[in-house]
Amino acid sequence: MASIERDSNGIKEYHEVIIEALIEAKQKEEKAEKTMMKWGLLFLGILAAGIIYIVLKLMSGESVSSYLSLLLSDIIIVVWLAVLFFCFYYFDVKSKKYEKAEKDFEELKEDVIDRASDIWNSNQLEVKRISQYHELKNKYDINLYHK
Repeated sequence: MASIERDSNGIKEYHEVIIEALIEAKQKEEKAEKTMMKWGLLFLGILAAGIIYIVLKLMSGESVSSYLSLLLSDIIIVVWLAVLFFCFYYFDVKSKKYEKAEKDFEELKEDVIDRASDIWNSNQLEVKRISQYHELKNKYDINLYHK
């Protein structure tokens, strides 16, 4: 938020703490999504490069008695397989981290929506709530108007 209001003791108001928690959860979700996408694209790129290499190797005209022996005799293919498994593992880890961040954000968002009347419990705060909802929607893409 542009300015965080504090009471006379310098302590943040409850609704401001909730808004900050929502923003942090959304940013954590977005960061996890970007990381997951990077690992996914890296995995697909390495997969495509390896498939192209294997196709070119097969088209080179070498006689192949066994595809397994072709795969295991070429050090490039063995390294490619190891890197491919490593990238898939990290993509899976990052995917689970993203799912957890997304779930945490959605739970917090639903909790805020359900408890909105308790959080913004005065007429003055009710007016502020509408402006905060609008700012969250426009600035952070957090929609608190509905679940």
